Amino acid sequence: MIDAAAEPRLLGVLLAGGLSSRMGTPKGLLPHPNGGTYLDHSLQRLQSVCGKHIAVSLAADEMDAASALPSDILPAEITRLRDARPNLGPAMGVHVSLQHAASNGYLGCLFTPVDLPDLLADDLASLIQTWREQPTKILLARQSDPERLQPLVGIYPVSDLDRIQSVVESTHRSLYRFLQSTDHRTFDLPASRLRNVNTPADRDPSFDRNQPSE
Repeated sequence: MIDAAAEPRLLGVLLAGGLSSRMGTPKGLLPHPNGGTYLDHSLQRLQSVCGKHIAVSLAADEMDAASALPSDILPAEITRLRDARPNLGPAMGVHVSLQHAASNGYLGCLFTPVDLPDLLADDLASLIQTWREQPTKILLARQSDPERLQPLVGIYPVSDLDRIQSVVESTHRSLYRFLQSTDHRTFDLPASRLRNVNTPADRDPSFDRNQPSE
């Protein structure tokens, strides 16, 4: 476990602002194979490497859709960050989080989405240690075999706030497109640990088989 108090301040941000339209229910409330919910598992994972320096990025208005994660289920001590405008994609969540981090003395934000059930705390600890070697550069997880960049698993320095704002204000609002022309570093992780869950069919088959029949 990283001693967060002994290191330069890093804000752990759980990205949970998607409307989960393909899942039909907030993904954070899905039961996790190891017990609890995806939300519980994701928060514990971040807390193990960032201590109390945790925030959750939420949709602009949870009343917009029944599939948005409700804020009242979060522990009272967790900072809630809402998108400034609705339906602008994850770049808006990254932007709002970096704004909050910059205003509160953090050097950057460690981002992870709520829909990665197999990502480990050890993966995040290694990511943080690698980032501290060059903390002025974006560091992103890269899936190996097949190789693919993961823009929402990584660390963005607050010094990139203005550039992320430009992404939000662009017509494409694509972090992936932005990163193609931006100097950044990568950290390789197995594809299995970066498996995300977008639809009921994406859920772990071995877990579903153990559930009682309706």
